[in-house]
Amino acid sequence: MNKKFLVCILLSFSLLLSSCGSSSNTDTQTLAQAEKEFIHALFLTEYLWYDQVASNIDYTAFSTRKGMIDSLKVSPPDKWSFTWTSEEYNNFTNQKTAGFGFGFTPEFTVFLVRIGAPAYHKLYRGDKILQINGEPASRTNLTRAKNNTTSPTTFTILRNNTQMNVVITPQEYTYKVTSGKVLTKNNQKIGYMRYDSFTDSSVSEFEKVFTTFKENNISELIIDMRYNGGGSIDTASALLDNITNAYPNQRQVYLDWNPNYKNRNSTYTFEGEDLADGNELTMKRVFFLVTQNSASASELVISALKPYLGDENVITIGTQTHGKPVGFTGHIYNNHYYFIVNFFVKNNQNQSTSFAGIPATCTAIDDLSHLRDDENESMLSTALYYIDNHICPS
Repeated sequence: MNKKFLVCILLSFSLLLSSCGSSSNTDTQTLAQAEKEFIHALFLTEYLWYDQVASNIDYTAFSTRKGMIDSLKVSPPDKWSFTWTSEEYNNFTNQKTAGFGFGFTPEFTVFLVRIGAPAYHKLYRGDKILQINGEPASRTNLTRAKNNTTSPTTFTILRNNTQMNVVITPQEYTYKVTSGKVLTKNNQKIGYMRYDSFTDSSVSEFEKVFTTFKENNISELIIDMRYNGGGSIDTASALLDNITNAYPNQRQVYLDWNPNYKNRNSTYTFEGEDLADGNELTMKRVFFLVTQNSASASELVISALKPYLGDENVITIGTQTHGKPVGFTGHIYNNHYYFIVNFFVKNNQNQSTSFAGIPATCTAIDDLSHLRDDENESMLSTALYYIDNHICPS
């Protein structure tokens, strides 16, 4: 069985999505009785914790999709079941949205700029936004500017202790989620890849990066997933294929449904030798840069490698990950996709990621004073130190 599944996490991306210009999912349409019954049926049948859902409920108590889902889901542990419009789902899959394309902290310090977004190469990590069109920086003023598509917005920022103005025009755009470079340190070639989301469209992006890594014969691999909240399991499987081709046809992950749907259990395997296209690596050790925003498919990749490379060779740098060992398939009803948790994700040793997340091998801060691929950035420099010294920095 090889069906396409979508696994993603929204909670850890609340700041990023709203600031980068994704849809708001206002959920203003009237929720009809038939759709309420459809939602309830999903929870009573396919839902992983179906046996903890009330069979008799008052349908009149629910007026929105989100409200009904939040009421029915078993929380804890379920923090993830949600709904998207078809447009939101398609935009995520095709890496398309509208706005400026940057994420910011509550203090309005930029921590991420989407690759190819209107803000790309205009705003940088560490920029502090002081004013928006001459008014104090606030979410209200940013939303107003973002929604004023095609009208230039002036951001007054503080960069390296220098105040300046940057003009950006919000617009519809497509973006990339992958970039890579080869670092040379102590005569070693080290592959560094920034990877922000497991979208279907991203496979061709990281295939190109791995081709560069292969051509340069890298000896170490660092994958930066500090803001990667997940995505397609098919895409995660393809990434695993590129990391190592040493285990053809062996199990990567296993999807374990509730007792009533064991016929939907499925296995993802490393590609066979006949499917290799030549850019696959055979890494014996991999470093992952992670935070609590690293979730779902990000954790899947880390967990899937451990039975093969060993815990000591799957090294996480940063902080503990989000802790999402479950996933879901999508059902569509009246132009809305429903993603209700369906299965546990298990590696080849039948182990799932803990709901508490994957602990960091080496602790490091997300250093906003440097670009992510800067060798002086705290998380990246910690990985490079480990490569040189075989231990975490003290």
